[in-house]
Amino acid sequence: MKSILDNRPELARQVANVAEVAGYLWQKGWAERNGGNITINVTEFVDDEIKGMEPISDIMQIGTTLPHLKGCYFFCKGTNKRMRDLARWPMENGSVIRINDDCASYVIIADNPVKPTSELASHLSMHNYLIGSGSTYKAAVHTHPIDLVAMTHNPAFLKKMY
Repeated sequence: MKSILDNRPELARQVANVAEVAGYLWQKGWAERNGGNITINVTEFVDDEIKGMEPISDIMQIGTTLPHLKGCYFFCKGTNKRMRDLARWPMENGSVIRINDDCASYVIIADNPVKPTSELASHLSMHNYLIGSGSTYKAAVHTHPIDLVAMTHNPAFLKKMY
């Protein structure tokens, strides 16, 4: 099967970087199972062929309108996908989405119809803010580090300490 990454070394490098980070997050125990998500803006690596790709999904609603994302493309970790699997097989555990012209919906364009993270609206809202503010940041990473979560349930850490 042909991949959107074929003959696109810059785009492939971005996805490989996400896979590498996913591997670190998994190895450190900072994001496993449903404990984290990654989205990265890959718009600058999109060529005319990608822009002409037909969707492989129905139109899906974001739940809000994000005017700075019109025509943007993102690589997204899939919902209910593990970081360790994203690290090994990024295009089977994530997908490339295109934001539609209405800025309120998206379609999956490649490689597999892997539904993006359930927190996509939050991630895209951050990307919308970053683009609108002129930031050069391109990624949103969200994790649930096990040790930090455990600390938030420990009474000793809940007391104010001076």
